[in-house]
Amino acid sequence: MPINKSISNNFSSRLISIGSFGVAFAIISGAFGAHYLQTKLSPSQLVSFETAARYQIYGCFGLLILSLIAKFNTVSLLIQGRLLLFGILIFCGSLYFLALKSTLGIKGFTWVGAITPIGGLCMISSWVWTALIFNRAAKVLPS
Repeated sequence: MPINKSISNNFSSRLISIGSFGVAFAIISGAFGAHYLQTKLSPSQLVSFETAARYQIYGCFGLLILSLIAKFNTVSLLIQGRLLLFGILIFCGSLYFLALKSTLGIKGFTWVGAITPIGGLCMISSWVWTALIFNRAAKVLPS
């Protein structure tokens, strides 16, 4: 799908920045969870928090990979980048929220757990779509 290269490069640069800050935040979150929250959260809450930090770092590394591929390739990965970013926000954000809500004194919001899989599906969809695009490109290119 042809796309204006300047739009693609601008979005790629933005994703590099978002991905880099996201990795930094995930590292800070992991350290915060390991040192401060260890005594504040139940074991299951701590597992949820650590899962959020781990998948955030995976997802943000993915943003960096997608943005670098898009920057040095003619293939547009705008949709995949947005899907991955949305997935990180929903999946990791909901896990962070669920792990911390009782510590923060927040009641209710039990429905937040129901949206966590939507974030995971967005992350998966981003990578499957990327694979399909490059698989199609490999079949079109002469060997």
